[in-house]
Amino acid sequence: MQARNTLALAGLATAVLAACGGGSDDVAAPPPPAVATAVPDSAVASSTALVGYLKSLKADDESAEALTLPSVNVSASDTEEPQAL
Repeated sequence: MQARNTLALAGLATAVLAACGGGSDDVAAPPPPAVATAVPDSAVASSTALVGYLKSLKADDESAEALTLPSVNVSASDTEEPQAL
């Protein structure tokens, strides 16, 4: 009788372990966020937009690449106040 209980308990333990450990990791990890390497054209529409874009970037990110500016000049206004970075 004891051998029968031991065998039944071993079979139950095997079934539980097989049910729990049978999954797979086929789910792909999401790609990392894109790293900005260029200032978008919308950010050079005005000096206010450019300052807003630059303030939105993380200042302490040491792995970021240098930003390239578009070949257009930032439009300047004679009536806008200077903006601090």
